Amino acid sequence: MSPLRPLLRHRPGMPRGAVVVLAAVAVAGVLAACGATDIPTPRRTVTVMVDPPSSPGPTAGSGTATPSPSASATTTPPVPTALSVGRHRGAPTSFDEARGRVDAAAPAASVGADFRSPTGNIVCRRGSDSTVACEVQQGRIDPPLPTICPPGGAKDVGRIELGPAGARPVCNTDTIRTGSEPVLGYGSRTQPSGTTACLSETTGVTCIDEAGRHGFFLARNTFVTF
Repeated sequence: MSPLRPLLRHRPGMPRGAVVVLAAVAVAGVLAACGATDIPTPRRTVTVMVDPPSSPGPTAGSGTATPSPSASATTTPPVPTALSVGRHRGAPTSFDEARGRVDAAAPAASVGADFRSPTGNIVCRRGSDSTVACEVQQGRIDPPLPTICPPGGAKDVGRIELGPAGARPVCNTDTIRTGSEPVLGYGSRTQPSGTTACLSETTGVTCIDEAGRHGFFLARNTFVTF
């Protein structure tokens, strides 16, 4: 008789499935008794759930690209601050030189933010935001850079606008001239007001902005920015 038969006999009250379990245990015990110790242990199966990607990226060759944030950003062109056009005629070439001239001049008693040169060719006006603009009537200047004059407008520079960010040449078609500006005599400067000041000389007009340490010189057929 097989040594397994007594173990496999169904006994009253015992579930049928238990016979299978006992048979498996019995087989393992017999094999162990016979020296079979290298029986592999059954492996556990582990199921790992991986969430799918929320938004699949573009595949190669699909012709679709995701733009970087900087590609759509709107930027403002920087203000050119080192331009020199025409004959300088003794114009200051730096902020420190211009400030030295302005500080050495006496302020005009009756001239405030707006003025014109003794010849009337240059007029200047201070804006509500403390910017200063000076405009030449005769002797407009060819732009030193092709990007200064936008398409569809004037092709030459007639005005310089100064703020803390620098002095910007403007190819203007309008004017700031009213005809009622007081005269700022040669060798005189404007009354102190905010961070800007202007000086009138026989060679032209110099204006500076203390806040940004920038300025410009404007005369007939010439200007310098610094």
